[in-house]
Amino acid sequence: MRNSSNGSAMAEVTTIKSLNVQKESRTVSARKRGSEESPTRIFGVPSPTIHELLRIVRAAQPISRTAVARRLGVTRGTVTVLVRPLLDSGALREGAPAKAMMRRIGRPPIGLSLRADDEFLMGVNIGVSETQIGATTVGGELLSEDAFATPKDPVEALARIRLSIEEMRAKISERVLMIIGVSVSGPTDVERGRLLYAPHLGWRDVAIASMLRTKVPVVVENNATAAAIYEAQRRRGIRNVKSTATDFALVRAGTGIGVGLVLGGEVYRGARGIDLAGELGHMTIVAGGRACPCGNRGCWERYASAASAVELYIGHSARAKDRSSLRFRDIVARAEAGELRARATLEKVGQSLGVGIGNIICGLGVPQVVVSGRILRGWKFIQKPLREVVGRTMAGRLADWSIEPGDMSGSSLGGAIEVAIESYLLNLRLEARSCA
Repeated sequence: MRNSSNGSAMAEVTTIKSLNVQKESRTVSARKRGSEESPTRIFGVPSPTIHELLRIVRAAQPISRTAVARRLGVTRGTVTVLVRPLLDSGALREGAPAKAMMRRIGRPPIGLSLRADDEFLMGVNIGVSETQIGATTVGGELLSEDAFATPKDPVEALARIRLSIEEMRAKISERVLMIIGVSVSGPTDVERGRLLYAPHLGWRDVAIASMLRTKVPVVVENNATAAAIYEAQRRRGIRNVKSTATDFALVRAGTGIGVGLVLGGEVYRGARGIDLAGELGHMTIVAGGRACPCGNRGCWERYASAASAVELYIGHSARAKDRSSLRFRDIVARAEAGELRARATLEKVGQSLGVGIGNIICGLGVPQVVVSGRILRGWKFIQKPLREVVGRTMAGRLADWSIEPGDMSGSSLGGAIEVAIESYLLNLRLEARSCA
């Protein structure tokens, strides 16, 4: 069984580097990462396929080899080749699930599942107002959870997070902590485990991974990218899906707006070291418009986020006195109760959201968009004006586009946990390679 204390330094470097994998051919030609990122094959099968197999098993376990083959688009014989080193390394187990043996008459189905009975992972979502921490099994079963108001000072915040992590580890002492995934607003340096800049938190160049002082790998990820990873995995769990390769843009709208881009089932990243690929919330949609915490004016998130809805609703009237206590969910509740001002506010936000999404579809050529974050609380009132605006764009007239709501949990703790699980599966792939 794997142990987090053996070669932890090497594991941390490997884990963090592994998250930058898009398509290995692109990584090798553009970044020359070395042998760990080379297009290694196991019995003639590219190792990224093994990673995708692990994702599929995790999404639908226990799952038969035939079902895996169908989702991967390969033969059952190829799956047999793929799972052999995974079974040998202890990453997977194969057998009949207990429920099937109890209820089924005749030969029970044989399925693949992850073997991680004595391990667990942790996710930390550092939000502008609240920080959430959760411990989970590889299969996604939540073992423990904690939440508290995010301190304004990063040193204080990370000390509080570290304390919560240690308390959870003590409660789950029968399991071994393998990895911690952290999601936070703003661009990050995944390889170094750093937050580069979070305008709404006022944090700049914070070494989150090293400041947590844990003895396990810590992966620091932008929260929109984390939500995109979550959504991509959620789609793998949908039955009757012939191919797991999907292309979509995820728009996470809460206090601000961030975008995660998924191409061929893999998260796309920007330039090495400074990943600004998802910072579309700070693209200008109104020249000389409202001031943004990032230092610019007229940023998209100043007109289409949950926080902007509160400002739009308050306006410059006496209601501004209640600004500190009014929340986005309060506006939604008022809209549900029939208040015209609240409904008009959400419709306006929907229109602004549509402007940015139309730009994303036109600029990136990815017509499938998933919306995530707190903005979904008002989806009932937002979706129609949003779609009307997108429909008037060139992309709306020419492309077969779609905009759908995602799972809200992916924009918070669920995304952070998914970052940890994704890294864990990448390490299993490397273990399988060594057993081949």
